[in-house]
Amino acid sequence: MSTLKRWLIEDAIFRGSPGRPFHQTLSCGFLNKNGLRTDVTDERYGRFAMIYLIRGKGHYSDSFGQQAGLRAGDVFFRCPDRRHTNEVDPASGWHEAFVSVRSDWYELFRRMEIFPAASVHFHLGTVPHIPEQIHALMQRLRTADTPGDNAHVEFDIAALMRWTLTQALESRGASSFQLEQLKLARERIRSHASTRLDLEKLLDGIGLSYSRLRSLFREAYGTSPGEYRVQVRIDQACSLLEATGLELKEIADQLGYSDAFAFSKQFKQRVGVSPSTFRERRLPRRKLNLLAES
Repeated sequence: MSTLKRWLIEDAIFRGSPGRPFHQTLSCGFLNKNGLRTDVTDERYGRFAMIYLIRGKGHYSDSFGQQAGLRAGDVFFRCPDRRHTNEVDPASGWHEAFVSVRSDWYELFRRMEIFPAASVHFHLGTVPHIPEQIHALMQRLRTADTPGDNAHVEFDIAALMRWTLTQALESRGASSFQLEQLKLARERIRSHASTRLDLEKLLDGIGLSYSRLRSLFREAYGTSPGEYRVQVRIDQACSLLEATGLELKEIADQLGYSDAFAFSKQFKQRVGVSPSTFRERRLPRRKLNLLAES
């Protein structure tokens, strides 16, 4: 972690808004907690925070039963839906870089399946991009303070958190070569989503056994190859229902379903409404467009 020595600084900035509760405050910075034994004790954090450990050791535990030893190069998240404890080895020279945003971002990340339910802790190693970006965000907060400026910084903090999660999830359990194989598998599934070919045969030749590929695929992307193919088909179905006048049977055939019933059943399970109901949503809008053109 010698390349991170320049970030062994103490500096932090908080940015709230008049009339808004503290849990909607933005913050980012660098903190030295050398000598502490406990940083947080059984606390429910009001914000969504990410900590990158530049130096030091410690331990994390929470009310969801998750526990992890912490060391330099680790990233962990303080999540607003649980109580957690963060202990520090007082002799380890703990130094962290951190960011936090309002708790709404955590809910959004969960709904978008960006944030995994399985873990709040990852090991990334030496990643200079994280402290560099945090320092840049601090400078932006210091030089401008309008609601618009703060909103831009908040989005960029969330983007850094998303980027970090992506790096952590894609690298977990897979080598760089295997990550390329997984990307190739995704591309092959997407480009052949409408075929009825068995997935094991479709992905033959990727360079991994299907059982290993399936395991790494789930670890990297939070879903199985089969579930990913279903989602690609549903996405394509929404496009066809919205932009074409194809009959349901034609759409089912085009997307590789055995019949319109199987297509409609799976579509409703995923989208919450039938394909016909989904398509009917656009009819009032089309009538308005026709009236405007006449």
